[in-house]
Amino acid sequence: MKNIKILTIIGALLISSGIFTACDTDFENPNNPTEDVVLGTKEGLFALATGIRQYYSVTALRQVIEAPGITTRELGVTNTFLNINELAQGGAELPGESGGITNPWVNLLRAKGMAESLIQGANTVELSAGSRSGVLAYGNLFKAMSLGALIQMFEQAPIDNAADGAAEFSDRATVLASCISLLEEAKDAMSSAPISDEFKSTVLWSDMNLEKTINAFLSRYYLLAGNYTESINAANDVINSSNPTNSMWIYDSNNQNPIWNRTVNSADLDPQTNFGLLGTYIPETGDGRVNFYLGNDAGFANGDAGGQPLSEMIGFFETNTSAIPIYLHGEMLLNKAEAFARQNQLPEAVIQLNLVRQKNNDPLGVNANLPAWTGDETNQNAILEEIYKNRCIELFLTGLRFGDSKRFHPNFVVPAAANTTNERNRNFYPYPTIERENNPNTPADPAI
Repeated sequence: MKNIKILTIIGALLISSGIFTACDTDFENPNNPTEDVVLGTKEGLFALATGIRQYYSVTALRQVIEAPGITTRELGVTNTFLNINELAQGGAELPGESGGITNPWVNLLRAKGMAESLIQGANTVELSAGSRSGVLAYGNLFKAMSLGALIQMFEQAPIDNAADGAAEFSDRATVLASCISLLEEAKDAMSSAPISDEFKSTVLWSDMNLEKTINAFLSRYYLLAGNYTESINAANDVINSSNPTNSMWIYDSNNQNPIWNRTVNSADLDPQTNFGLLGTYIPETGDGRVNFYLGNDAGFANGDAGGQPLSEMIGFFETNTSAIPIYLHGEMLLNKAEAFARQNQLPEAVIQLNLVRQKNNDPLGVNANLPAWTGDETNQNAILEEIYKNRCIELFLTGLRFGDSKRFHPNFVVPAAANTTNERNRNFYPYPTIERENNPNTPADPAI
């Protein structure tokens, strides 16, 4: 425990020093070890690995969930802060200088840069085979998670950070291919050299199964890339694993649940009633996931943000130390359902859909407890619409609805004017002004 605390402190110092940005400093303390020295050792890499976990779970994860959650009506704005009200209104009125889009960009690029330092260290620092595979797989996972979140929000993203700030941008298909390649490399590394006990005991935590988590994200990114058979196979690797560990982000009084901090602990945001869903997407009577995620009525969003009815936040965000799943079991079933449906294997898709609807033994308590679906099992579009509805409910506040909305409803017309009622109010965010001013490779902003 003492060693873990020391590594956490070192990792925090590495993060706070800003060494993962393109900024230089004119001040240097000759008594402090340089970045090259710290990251040129096994202990330094382990410290960074511990630090990135803390940074991602507290700082970056908030950005993964919050901005898309506002854009797609999962979250309602309860104050007059400009940044989150701009996200709620969306449309062409969302400016590049808004902190609502700058924060996700900056924080995810920083997390990605930290992961890139781990990957570099895995290939340059003297490590045992099992520790090398652990550092490499861990770094690849965090880089893939950061890239995957960025490409859901922005039309293009830089796959690799650049020390001079002039990173090259890549389109969505290329970024997704990179995410997949990173995770496949991670799997290959762990297969060729099982993770060492030293890496497990020093860096991983009891609620983290690295292999299952990598397979879960592979299933996700295969699906987004249209690799449906591969998505099904990766989901099966998670579902059929003999290891019962559910990978979770863990919090304590010093590192608090970031969504609790933005909802229960503040007057900034609350969940929208019925998950922000309208019309035929409103949850059925008796859907157990409503009472799992949403508490009592909590008033209304402010008028500028739409004035929608709100509910109290519970579920994985009820207290400052509530653990947040890194992925949900239900996502694997829904990934399979969608992959089957898009290949027109409709009976198989309905089977997976009903496993979600009828689930009553979810390992984390996310149980719909509904009867089997009674819709038209021969209608591909009807099945996909029911899958979308269940993704919106089952995967509430996972950061996935923004991408889901665009994937299931690509022809949905997003109005240019501010809008607070539509399914989504942007397709992609404009690039932050801070990036445009410092990176000549920044693409033109998307229209909406």
